[in-house]
Amino acid sequence: MAEVRKDNKGRKLETGERYDSKNNRYMFQKMIDGERISITAHTLNDLRKKKNEALCRIDKGSKINSSKAKMTLNAYFDYWMETFAKSGRKATTCTNYKAYYNTYIRNTIGKTQITKITKADCQKIINQMVQDGKKHSTMSNLKSCLNIVFECALDDDIIVKNPAKNLQVPQTESKKRMAIEQRQIDLFMGYIKNSERYSFNYPAFVVLFNFGMRIGEMAALTWDDVDFKNNIININKTVNRYRKADYGFTMAVASPKSKTSIRTVTMNSVVRKTLLELKMRNLPATAKLPYVDDSGNVRGHVSGFLFVNTAGNVWNEPGFRELIERIVECHN
Repeated sequence: MAEVRKDNKGRKLETGERYDSKNNRYMFQKMIDGERISITAHTLNDLRKKKNEALCRIDKGSKINSSKAKMTLNAYFDYWMETFAKSGRKATTCTNYKAYYNTYIRNTIGKTQITKITKADCQKIINQMVQDGKKHSTMSNLKSCLNIVFECALDDDIIVKNPAKNLQVPQTESKKRMAIEQRQIDLFMGYIKNSERYSFNYPAFVVLFNFGMRIGEMAALTWDDVDFKNNIININKTVNRYRKADYGFTMAVASPKSKTSIRTVTMNSVVRKTLLELKMRNLPATAKLPYVDDSGNVRGHVSGFLFVNTAGNVWNEPGFRELIERIVECHN
């Protein structure tokens, strides 16, 4: 009579199940049509749930993709980025996903075989981010990235369950944003206007403070967007950053964040006068950036930018924020 297998709690194990006491986990293995499927879990209940899901999928005609089942999460993520990520997503979204993944996953669970990653493994990443004081938005974006990657692996018949599904992302405290007071605006603008070092950037701040547009939108403005006859400015694009290794460039002009971001604003007398004076400077327009579609494919080039830095290059958001910090520091 065959010996009955039991786990460390004395529970009987079914055919194909075994308890790995060294690693404190449960395993199930079965040969189906010449291919071995392997499932692991930290509890017997989870193992049997995964096992039943896998066997049901196989009964319905889906087979575990054993050729990719041994891939690490890193290998699958790189495959996903190359094959699926750019379909239906903006290039900037893909760039952000890659940044989040490389920062929090690549050197942690990314080195683990994708079929052996559990929900607890993913939750531990989020828990560590909470301890490190990361923002709720950062954790949510990482969760979204992982969920999409594992869902693709599920559709690819590599895993039987998405371990990133329903991860708990706590609502962390965030600093309350305070609108800048008019008195502070007057001090700031007065300092820039009369500063030998920073007066070059005065027109850009006039536009920002009067229209409240995003820095990327301000940076993407060209003279074609300014209609002095009808006294309006068309906001229809933004400057984004990209990974050169993925797209061949680090900055480009693209469509704005959303369709509602495309708008027309009316110039007041201050903005109109400032831009007319800027245009009369007749500065050489040498800056040029590629114009890309949402997938990051170059569709043309843009020139004639209103605002550039002292080196003649188009502004990006991090660079302009650093400029603000330098101005505040010098003023104080």
